[in-house]
Amino acid sequence: MILTVSPNTSTDRVYVVSGFRPGATMRSHLSFDQAGGSGAHVSGVVGQLGGESRALVVLGGGNGLRWRAAAARQGIDYRAVEIDVENRSSVVVVDRQLGLVAEIVDGGPRLGGREHEALLELLRRELPAASLLVLSGSLPAGMPQDLYFSAIEVARGHGVRVIIDAHSEPMEAALGARPWMVKVNLEEFGGLMGGYPRDMAERVGAAQEFAARHGIEVLLLSMAQEGAVLAYGGHAWHLPVPPVPSHLPGSEGINPVGCGDAMVGAFAWAYERTGDVLEAARWGVAAAHVNLAKYEVPSCPLPEVEAVLSFVETRMVAQEEKV
Repeated sequence: MILTVSPNTSTDRVYVVSGFRPGATMRSHLSFDQAGGSGAHVSGVVGQLGGESRALVVLGGGNGLRWRAAAARQGIDYRAVEIDVENRSSVVVVDRQLGLVAEIVDGGPRLGGREHEALLELLRRELPAASLLVLSGSLPAGMPQDLYFSAIEVARGHGVRVIIDAHSEPMEAALGARPWMVKVNLEEFGGLMGGYPRDMAERVGAAQEFAARHGIEVLLLSMAQEGAVLAYGGHAWHLPVPPVPSHLPGSEGINPVGCGDAMVGAFAWAYERTGDVLEAARWGVAAAHVNLAKYEVPSCPLPEVEAVLSFVETRMVAQEEKV
C-alpha cells in the first residue's frame, strides 16, 4: 500500500464557466467538491491507476464533512486526525476555452503541537502496512516545521522509502533526514538552490549536484512545458513533454492544477509495480500530461495514461552536455 500524508488538507470547490470576466457574474456549467490536499490527490491517482493507497488527513467542521463526501465519491481510502476548527478550502475556476483562470487557496487553520503529534502517531499505526510513503504539500500555520523530518525518520524505522513533494522550510528541514526521493518544480528548485538554473544543461547539473549533496537517491524535477529531469544513480535523463494533444474538451485551454500530484502518484504506483525508477518517471510524465485535459483533477484514467506512455521519451544526458 502507498501511504500519503496531507497535513494541510483542503476541500476544493471547482467551477467550470465560459467567457470568464473579472467582476462579472458568472453561471457555472459544472461545479463540484474534490477531496484535496496534495497527499490525498496522490492517493486518488494511485487508486485511478488500479493501486492501493491510503491518505492520512486532517479534517474538521463543515469543510471536513464536504471533504468526506467527496472522498467517498472519488473512492479515496483515508484515516483522519480530527480538529475542532475548519480544515482549509480552495476555489478553482476553469473557463471552458481559456483553461484555468483562477485558483484561490485558503491558508488553513492554525494548528500546533497536539495535531503534530496526533498525525505522527497515526503515521506510526499505518506504516506497518505501507510499501511507500508520500509526504506532500504545505503545513498548517503553527505546526512545527520539522513534521516531514520526523515522518521520514519514523518511516526509516519501518524500512519504508519516502517520496517528498514540498517547498520552503518544511522541505529544507526534511532534507536533513535524507528522503529516498524528492520531487520539485522549477520554482521550488530555484528557491532551494538559491538561484534558478537557466537552461537544460544547468538544470541537469544542478539536479545531480543537489541530489549528491543531500544524499538523495532520486530527484525528479518537473518543468511544465519542458517536461522533466530525472537524476538517479549518477545519471540524468530529460523526459520531454509527449507530442500528444492534451486540451480541455472542445477547446485549446488546459488545467494544470494537480499535475504535480498526478506525476507523483503515477510515479509511486509504477515504481511499486516495477521497481524501475526510469519507467516510473515515464508514467509520471504521462499522467501529468493527461491531467491537463481534465476539469476534475488530478484525473488520470489508466487507459488514457497508457495511451500517452508510448510517446514519453527518455533522453540520457551525457556528461559533456552538462558542461
